[in-house]
Amino acid sequence: MELQFERFTLFCRDLEASLRFYRDALGLVVVEEKTLEGPMAGGLLQLPACRMRIALLAACADAPVILGLFEISQTALETLAPPLGKPAYGQSALVLSCRRFDALHSALQAAGHRFLTPPLAYPKRTASARSPAGLYREMIVYDPDNVPVSILQIDPLPEETTA
Repeated sequence: MELQFERFTLFCRDLEASLRFYRDALGLVVVEEKTLEGPMAGGLLQLPACRMRIALLAACADAPVILGLFEISQTALETLAPPLGKPAYGQSALVLSCRRFDALHSALQAAGHRFLTPPLAYPKRTASARSPAGLYREMIVYDPDNVPVSILQIDPLPEETTA
């Protein structure tokens, strides 16, 4: 059996708030929106009949979907309460890479988003089969449902000076 990544799905409390974060703040593009209603919508998730608003997002209009935002209404759902300020077993995180790390950090900070990890940098001096060598810059910010979103940029390593 061969599997491949399809998308990360997030069941969000407020689709509009999640779109302001993922679309407006992070720059992902909505490539499809739809609404499912009734017994079929709920049956997929072992819920009673409900309404499910869905937004699928990608890095750009012609890129593969990486994130599905699902807002379920007309039936009650429980809210997970992950700990803030540290990870927990079973918790998930979305990891995205970017090319404008500093600008994105400034925009997220100006918008008042909470961070688990402020920007930090660490060198990876040797490339591996799955990740290049470089100066890794990373920050972890919480989305509106307190899902940690790691933002990563890999820059070339600065020239080492010898004295």
